[in-house]
Amino acid sequence: MKKILIAGGLVIVAVIAIVLVRTPGAGKSQPEPGAPGIALISVNPDETAAHLAQAVRFRTVSTQDPSGFDAAVFTAFQSWLRETYPHFYNAVSSQTIDGFAQLNIWQGSDPSLDPVVFMAHQDVVPASDAPDSGWEKPPFAGIIEDGFIWGRGSIDDKGALIGLLEAADRLAASGYAPKRTLMFAFGHNEEVLGSGAKAIAAHLKSRGIHPYAVIDEGGAITTGMPDAKGPVARIGVAEKGYVTLILTARAKGGHSSTPPTRTAIGALSKAIAAIEAHPFEQKIDPVIAKMLRATATEQPYMGRMAVSNLWLFGPLVTAKMQKSQAGRAMLGTTIAPTIIKAGFKENALPREASAFVNFRIHARDSVQGVIDHVKATINDPAIEIKIAGTEGTEPSPVSQVGTGPYAWISSMVADVFPGTLIAPNVVLGGTDSRYFALVTDDIYRFAPFTFDASDFSRIHGLNERMGVADFAHGVQAYYLMLERAGTLEK
Repeated sequence: MKKILIAGGLVIVAVIAIVLVRTPGAGKSQPEPGAPGIALISVNPDETAAHLAQAVRFRTVSTQDPSGFDAAVFTAFQSWLRETYPHFYNAVSSQTIDGFAQLNIWQGSDPSLDPVVFMAHQDVVPASDAPDSGWEKPPFAGIIEDGFIWGRGSIDDKGALIGLLEAADRLAASGYAPKRTLMFAFGHNEEVLGSGAKAIAAHLKSRGIHPYAVIDEGGAITTGMPDAKGPVARIGVAEKGYVTLILTARAKGGHSSTPPTRTAIGALSKAIAAIEAHPFEQKIDPVIAKMLRATATEQPYMGRMAVSNLWLFGPLVTAKMQKSQAGRAMLGTTIAPTIIKAGFKENALPREASAFVNFRIHARDSVQGVIDHVKATINDPAIEIKIAGTEGTEPSPVSQVGTGPYAWISSMVADVFPGTLIAPNVVLGGTDSRYFALVTDDIYRFAPFTFDASDFSRIHGLNERMGVADFAHGVQAYYLMLERAGTLEK
């Protein structure tokens, strides 16, 4: 017994020693800034803000109903882009794909080098102009006030689109000639599953083009977040998959005074309740583990100790993350009933009831796995289950972290935003870049703009806005990113 107690004590001491040794180094593997005094281009914040405000005024809205697409507005918007950024459009060869998507190619001098693809989308989600809509400024007025450019799309995603073009136009005007080809893929319907970007990706595949890297929206520099109050550049190295399932229950119908034991609405309600009661597995994956370690320096000592020793404290960290909606979304596939359709009269039993349930799929799951999980959970063959639309989207591959294109992006962040932590991230929503997994594994979702935690509710919500100074700084970052991308070696 004495030997057992001694052995147990030694194990405890060893565990404590490992924990204490690992904790101080948590989060310290950050890239160092490059040469002192990196020269950034001069940018007039008022000028760049005015251009973004003009872009916001074009109502390039995407709706679920294709008949709501206003081709004339997109045509006018693209004409404005060409007029506003002549140096860029003179430097590239432009091709229209899928009606209104743009592929612009700035040919490099070395054809042996795979291109870098920069992405942004032209469309925005709808917003109401009504006086009681809740918008502080009209969503399509493009007002510049209080240090912000206000309006729908100022962040998602005309901020990135105009930021890229502001930088690329200046770079082209300087006489820059890239060694590596730079491509600019501007989809026109990302907000409704992105057939434009999908067609561009298929076009590149048909030409045998395999990009060195693809850069799209999805990550940014954040402040005021739960895991780090200071600035963190969150580089999306993966994004979740997407599928919406339509559940349909049918019954005899009839008068509500003599209901059957099984009604369409009752059966559907039980199905939805069963799905929500049986969530998908939730646990910390390698990307989330790296993100937690990267931001550990912002945590108090006990927090640093926990994230630097997930082998021991993983269940505790997981439990803490599960207390927030964003935390739960990072840990696994999410379940979100979004639409219910049933009935037409209060005293008439509907013969059919249907529900749309949206799933954002974690990398450990798949579209078919979601369908199988839902069928097994409902366990009712009378409930019809089908995919909304034509297909779902599988989770993306996980891009390199710390090496390859990730290191190139990190070095830019370290030079332009000194003192900013850099962390990999999983994008919870969907971006056009998901289609480019067809041609490359190295997809990074990051736009070099700074947002406070309170700004994220504005995306697809009320009072979307971009900081004037933050936008100008982002243009400087894009310029350096483009300049370096064109000279990247193998």
